[in-house]
Amino acid sequence: MSLRLCEVYEVPGLFAVPPLKGESLIGYLRRLAHVNGYRDVSEFLTRFRRKYGRILVENIEHFEQEMGLEKGLLVAISPSAKPESPSLSWRFERHHSDPICPSCLADGLPFQQTWRHYLVTACHHHKTRLQDVCPVCKTTLRPTSGGFDKCRCGFSYSNFSGVAAKDHEVIISALIAGDSTVGKRFLDLAGGRQVPKDIGAFINFLASGFAQNRTGKSGKTQTPKSVADSLELIEPLATVFDHWPNGFEEHVRGLILAGNSESNSVPSMLGSWYQRLMKFEDDAYQPFRDAVSRAASTEFKGTYLGKLTPLQAREWVSAKQAAKELGISAQRLVAEVQSGQIAGKQAHSGYGHRHTMIPRFEISNIYLDRKRYWDGLQARDYLGVTRKQFDLLRASELIHEVAAEYRPPLVDGCIYGESLKELTTNIRNCTKVQAGETIPFNQLNLRRTTYRAALMHVLQKISTGVIKPVVAEENMRLGEFHFSVSDIDRELGTQRLSKDWTANDVAKLTGWKAQAVTHWCKLGLLGSRKVPHGPSESFLVRPQQLAIFQSEYMPVATLARSRGTTSRKLLSDFESKGIETHGAQMEGKTTRGHLVKLSDLASLLSEAA
Repeated sequence: MSLRLCEVYEVPGLFAVPPLKGESLIGYLRRLAHVNGYRDVSEFLTRFRRKYGRILVENIEHFEQEMGLEKGLLVAISPSAKPESPSLSWRFERHHSDPICPSCLADGLPFQQTWRHYLVTACHHHKTRLQDVCPVCKTTLRPTSGGFDKCRCGFSYSNFSGVAAKDHEVIISALIAGDSTVGKRFLDLAGGRQVPKDIGAFINFLASGFAQNRTGKSGKTQTPKSVADSLELIEPLATVFDHWPNGFEEHVRGLILAGNSESNSVPSMLGSWYQRLMKFEDDAYQPFRDAVSRAASTEFKGTYLGKLTPLQAREWVSAKQAAKELGISAQRLVAEVQSGQIAGKQAHSGYGHRHTMIPRFEISNIYLDRKRYWDGLQARDYLGVTRKQFDLLRASELIHEVAAEYRPPLVDGCIYGESLKELTTNIRNCTKVQAGETIPFNQLNLRRTTYRAALMHVLQKISTGVIKPVVAEENMRLGEFHFSVSDIDRELGTQRLSKDWTANDVAKLTGWKAQAVTHWCKLGLLGSRKVPHGPSESFLVRPQQLAIFQSEYMPVATLARSRGTTSRKLLSDFESKGIETHGAQMEGKTTRGHLVKLSDLASLLSEAA
């Protein structure tokens, strides 16, 4: 065996050697016994009336003095309640066996401190399983007996056969040894952060979470007495470490599903397991807390996540949060869940507190339904038309409203958006380019004609493709499509019940302003009849009435144009000659629409002659 003994120095009554890096206390005592000629460590300790165990460790300073060793030499490698190294934790000290790595001893390395940790079952350097049973005498290697390089039966430790360890065994051993390279795979070691001192307690917590005891209470696990016992304890952690992080998330999902389905919080659902997890506050454990958050986001149906930080959209969302996302009141959501119209879960806690949770997929469905159905404002904006023209489209049955009983739950809009898209597309597909004057769709209103039924007839003809758009680009809204004026007038003409003219018609015939024509009709200067025009009224003028008006009056603006002067100049001349004008209308600080009687003009001409 090539185990190094290092330099030997003499203290009173004893040959001493310094501890090696990573050497365990019992390993050092075995080596010290060997240097001083003892075959068994128990014989060496008996010389000082000592036995390896808790009493020796508790009084390690006195033991140093008794042996005459340098102060603090044994203290530095002794296990304690709060050690600097995870492998020196007395809580996880092996009391019933002292396993070895035959390969390490064959390479001249000392008995390692990590081998004394009862969760360590492998050498993370050689990736072999620790041995604590002699293959010859079949006895367990114990810390209270045995030699430095041989079993009590004389069989050399370095000749023990090696057995390959499983991946999770090597990972656990490396973590307890403080190996940061392995730790980075599972822990947040950013910024030079080291593997936490309580990593052993954390791994023990994870392992105990899988254990089920006779009483049915998990978490109360028996302390393993052998490597075989330790292997049984950590075997479930293969799921956690070999398939990280999915394996751990799956384990947490199982705990949530097995918890109280009526619980409204993660802490109450996971119980003591959650409380124990949260005791490990080191930032290095954040990846494990994040994994619990991800599992809760898919399986937990309550509202309170405890100290967990949500990393992604949860599969179950509170009614309050869902209402915020959808832009509706939480009361509406709660009512729909109660009535069974949408999927959801309700739980009660405390005195009358009711918690409503809604699955994420249902929120998505509601959102899409609300997006598919539009209110009037959305529909008008899409079509590019005014409110009054939109009302005409509805009256013409080009737009249909969906009754509330036929709409999905929580939908406010009553117009199916796809129907408007289809209407616009169908009209666009009928485009036929032709020359001539055009008019945009959004100007086909009751200002164009006072005959409502005729206008509705034109809109229906547009929807069926009888009247085709002249311009209808892909990026244009329906209101921006252009149609041939001649096509529109032709269809309007087929619906007109009389030869009467509107104010617009009279304005086109004479060149006068339509606003002035309407005002003259109101004053009774131009003969006409009133007809309803939306919420207001309009006037229709027969040809005979227009002829009578033109035989009696002359617009001053028309007279000024014919004489190459201005209305203002003529009005000044009329005033100086005492000629009165009629039919003027105030517009701000000026007047428009002045009429002069032809008889007054005739008198003026007579005087001039």
